[in-house]
Amino acid sequence: MKMSNLNSKSSANSLHVNEINDIDLFKLDRKTRKTKIVATLGPASRDKIRELILAGVNVFRLNFSHVTDYSTQVPIIREIREVSKELNICVAILGDLCGPKIRNNGFKDRDSIPLEKGQRLYLKASSELGDENTICMNTPQIIKQLQPEHRVLLDDGNISLRVIKRISEDTLEVEVLSGTELKARKGINVPDLLVDIPALTEKDKRDAKFIWDQRLDFIALSFVQRRQDVQDLIDLMGEFRKEEEEKKKIYPPLGIPVDKFNDYDYSYLVEEIQLSPEWRPMVVSKIEKPQALDEIDEIIKVSDAIMVARGDLGVECQLEKVPIVQKELIRKVNGAEKPVITATQMLESMITNPVPTRAEVSDVANAVFDGTDAVMLSGECAAGAYPVESVKMMSSICRFAEENKDYTAEVELDLIKKTGINACRKNPSPFIDAIADSAVTAAEESNASAIIVYTDTGDTCHIISKRQRNSNIIAITYSRHVQRKLAILRGVHPMLINFKKNTNSPDTTINSEEPKNNNNQIIFKLLSNLNSHHDYLNTDEVLAKTEHTILERHPDWLSIGDKVVICSGYHPLLPGLCNTVKLSCFGDAIRTESKN
Repeated sequence: MKMSNLNSKSSANSLHVNEINDIDLFKLDRKTRKTKIVATLGPASRDKIRELILAGVNVFRLNFSHVTDYSTQVPIIREIREVSKELNICVAILGDLCGPKIRNNGFKDRDSIPLEKGQRLYLKASSELGDENTICMNTPQIIKQLQPEHRVLLDDGNISLRVIKRISEDTLEVEVLSGTELKARKGINVPDLLVDIPALTEKDKRDAKFIWDQRLDFIALSFVQRRQDVQDLIDLMGEFRKEEEEKKKIYPPLGIPVDKFNDYDYSYLVEEIQLSPEWRPMVVSKIEKPQALDEIDEIIKVSDAIMVARGDLGVECQLEKVPIVQKELIRKVNGAEKPVITATQMLESMITNPVPTRAEVSDVANAVFDGTDAVMLSGECAAGAYPVESVKMMSSICRFAEENKDYTAEVELDLIKKTGINACRKNPSPFIDAIADSAVTAAEESNASAIIVYTDTGDTCHIISKRQRNSNIIAITYSRHVQRKLAILRGVHPMLINFKKNTNSPDTTINSEEPKNNNNQIIFKLLSNLNSHHDYLNTDEVLAKTEHTILERHPDWLSIGDKVVICSGYHPLLPGLCNTVKLSCFGDAIRTESKN
């Protein structure tokens, strides 16, 4: 195995991120890093959205466990969208549902109770406060299911109880195995049970509706145990779609009364008019219960992405098993050609310290070597003292790990052919696997600088991304929603390009200085946008516009003369590029255009 990179002192991917100014770091990061970064917004970072994007964030996570007033989230979502658009950097948003988090109640006349190993006390299903001899929890289903010898873990596993016997239908006698003090409202885990509680709570359903209405790109489902948990969320969003369709019948074309158009940003209305009828947020199933591992293949099939949520997983599984579970989950999800996020305590020490521990650096790097699409920061960004520094450090670790390709897990093509996107379709495409294989092989053998993919739904990018981990993929789409869902994929740089023959961008067809009460003008422009779908550039013009746009927006990505592979699967709007793989030198289309 080659070891030369270990001795390099001049690598551009040095961990000394503070020695690089923000602009140079921004350019280096966006050009070279392939693994994506998910960052949780919270009190420590809500006013640092621009800085975090410049530091390297690809997806912002909004934790709905702490959201009670949706009006507080709207300006955050709006700012992310506006800054992303201003910087010409695609940034997605993930809404994370709380799920049925089980907690103990408080205590009478005290903040906590002392515990000693061997002590016996009662665990009771009740809305009452507990005392020094009784721990109360407002989840009767759990008490009914627990049996003697079952474990009950509290406070992230710091306290361990064992069920001794049943006293009554709502009360158990338990023994303390470990732990010294229990405070109020600490999480409870029951690793020996398939919990008979739906993954979607009533709060989750309300949160999901808000996430739907705000057109967030991903929705994360907590405490998934079975396939049906995921299907329930998908079915719920199907009900949201039916409600919208009924509104559109009353208020065509968007389901919005004409006199309310001025309440919306025009770019939002354009996105709505272009929205696919099949759109919904991508469902990210969080694997944090050992019971989910028993049905993991079915959960992966019905999910759009998987999060390896190592926090609760590490509480309910043996800690020693977590690295093995992580590796196997990443392998299976990559085989299914879906995104996988590795999360929890990746740079935990940076909540209070300006640099991570050596073990944390190794943890992030090993997730990259395993083939994860994204790594996630939680408390480090949400509540830590160094949110921006955490993102910069995460980015630097990822870039350095990616540079050492010898350690990266190999792509398992046999597994992909059995469990990938095309293999699981009712009507598999006869061409897409061959196109993806050809594009990846051509890029490797020609030492191409990038694979340029024209995509209508994003599936072709998923398929190509999972067949290689070292090439840069520039994904070209006309849909902002598709662009943002590709922001999570390893090695994929999504770009929005409009290939309609009219030269005006739909986002600029309304003059912002004109009076805002001209609803007729807005309707006319929207309908014009809707009805001009047939009027697209020809293939040569599409290729030339792509090169022009890359040079204008991201001149650091490619240089004139770089070798590129151009490909597309089925694309209804660009028939001349359908099912093609083409090798070219970047700039050839511009030269051909100038000759004509």
